[in-house]
Amino acid sequence: KQWYQRRVPITAGGSTNNNEFISSFEVVGRIAHLNLRECHQQYKYVIGQVILDKNPYLKTVVNKLDTIHSQYRYFDMEVIAGEENFITTAVEHKIKYTMDYSKVYWNSKLSSEHKRIVDLIPSGAIVLDMFCGIGPFALPLAKKKCNVHANDLNPESYRYLQNNIKLNKIPLQHIHCYKEDGRKFIRSYEGQIDFVIMNLPASAVDFLDTFRGLYNGREEGQGTGLPTVFCYHFTDMLTPKKNAIKTVCEKLGCSEAAFKTPPQVHLVRKTAPKTWMTCVEFIVPHSVLYNEQEGKRLKLAEERT
Repeated sequence: KQWYQRRVPITAGGSTNNNEFISSFEVVGRIAHLNLRECHQQYKYVIGQVILDKNPYLKTVVNKLDTIHSQYRYFDMEVIAGEENFITTAVEHKIKYTMDYSKVYWNSKLSSEHKRIVDLIPSGAIVLDMFCGIGPFALPLAKKKCNVHANDLNPESYRYLQNNIKLNKIPLQHIHCYKEDGRKFIRSYEGQIDFVIMNLPASAVDFLDTFRGLYNGREEGQGTGLPTVFCYHFTDMLTPKKNAIKTVCEKLGCSEAAFKTPPQVHLVRKTAPKTWMTCVEFIVPHSVLYNEQEGKRLKLAEERT
């Protein structure tokens, strides 16, 4: 089960407000993960124990303490019931993912989104997964015989990615692992790129300038096809599609007219009352990839360093 839907009948100060009920929690293997509100804090140990009592397959209950770590994408957590053991294995679409849940990023609520993207990308495609984590896109794509280049700066994500490749017996000819900054990863890759996945919604758009002048110096033809990008982005709830496309254009340094095919925006999920997680799908414009002005700027920057 991904979610436990039965309400835990604990409220704050005797309130009967339905908004203060705990209606669900995330399950990652043997671990239950909660985001408790301030009104629940005094009851957190009781809540944790109730969850363990009602779900004997669970061994640990954790409560999120802070926002996601900006560089390595994990969050601080506290154990409110059970064992203080964060090693767990999640199964998603018949693939096993072993991890230290306290040191890597994993979100079971994105299971259907992972499958959506994997289904869109054809077998044999060359895919660059810029912020791959422990492999929820990379492993199933490699399993369907794509040529996947999977990158993550977090050393723990990189380690568990490699472990999960072995665990699932993924053929090594279909997946290549990197532990680099996202910009360096894209800039240093010189082969054909069919698809790029940028699953870092808090800041992925800030890496889009990497595509400016990326093909400068390359002869047009073999190995210079225009890549399709799936860029994840948090945006406001009122006009999420319009705002997401506007931000992508600003970061790429082009107008919407530069795209041969208009960018498409998929609404992934609400992450807050006024915030959507979106996925912007677009083909990088020719004028962005062959950008002489950007090439000159990069050359000057290299000469200065």
